[in-house]
This record gives sequence, structure tokens and C-alpha cells, in this order.
Amino acid sequence: MSKVEFKGARNLFLENVHVQYTKVSKPVMYKGTEQWETSIITDDADIAQMWEDNHLNVRGTPKMKPVSWTVSLNRKTKTKDGTEQEPVRVVDAQKRPLSDTDRRRIGNNSVANLILWQGEYDNEWGSGVTTSLTAIQITELVPYEGGMQEMDFDSFGADGDKEMAKGTDGQEVDLF
Repeated sequence: MSKVEFKGARNLFLENVHVQYTKVSKPVMYKGTEQWETSIITDDADIAQMWEDNHLNVRGTPKMKPVSWTVSLNRKTKTKDGTEQEPVRVVDAQKRPLSDTDRRRIGNNSVANLILWQGEYDNEWGSGVTTSLTAIQITELVPYEGGMQEMDFDSFGADGDKEMAKGTDGQEVDLF
């Protein structure tokens, strides 16, 4: 297969993809830049090849025969010239906007449709296609229910009062 050719910019629609590590309720810092982000994952080599052909940076190429392939997607909070960008639009299956609370509940393996903006660039560092996450439509929500706010060192028996941690053999382990 070969890369899809286009001139200028375009919107790319990805349907029924599995998302993971979705952070769209508030921006996160990555290499000194604030951004909203998600990753998509597949275990289908043909889908991974289609992503690659559409200028997405696929980790794990079909030639490597991995178990799964992923693409990290993001939208910066500011453009190159410092202009504020709108957040990623996030809606449910009926295209109703998700609240900030609901955005935080998007768990790994949720199924979504994505709209990506892609544009060509040619500068002193090279040329290619850049991709920006524009919108996410959650069609099948797998709720995120974990979080570090529920866990700290004392949760694992560090203060002697709490439940002990379990080792891989199922036995209680005193971590300290």
C-alpha cells in the first residue's frame, strides 16, 4: 500500500476505533506543551496499515508482527502563533456534548468515531503531514473507575492499619 495523497488540508474520519488513555476534560502537559489527547489501538493489521497509509504515526508496524498497533493523537491548546484553540469536541452516540465529568469517565477500550484534521507542513525541520484531534464521538462507553485518588502508600499497609498489598501469588505482602 502507499500513502494517501492530498494537497493542503483535510478532515479524516475514523469509525469504530478503540480509544485508550483519553484525557479530554482538561489539558495535560507533554514536553512543555499543553494538549488534549487520546490513543487508538487495534489488533487488526489491515486497520493499522490503513492508519499508516493515512499519515498516522503507527507504533508497531505490520512488518514487525506485533500483537497490537497504536496511534497517539492530540490537540494542542495553542497554535504555533499562540492563538488559543477550542478544546476537543466530545459527544455521545446521539451527538450530545459530554460534560466534564462524563469526559473523565471515558475508559480504555471505549469505542469511538474520531474526526482528525490533517495538514501538510514544510519547514526547516522537514516536511510531512501533521494531525490534530478535532472531535470524539463515544459510541460505546467503557467507564473509567480507577484512580490514584483512592490509593496511597498507606493503602498498602505502610502505616500498619490498612489492608495489606497482595503479591502475585495472592499472599499478603508488607511493603515496608
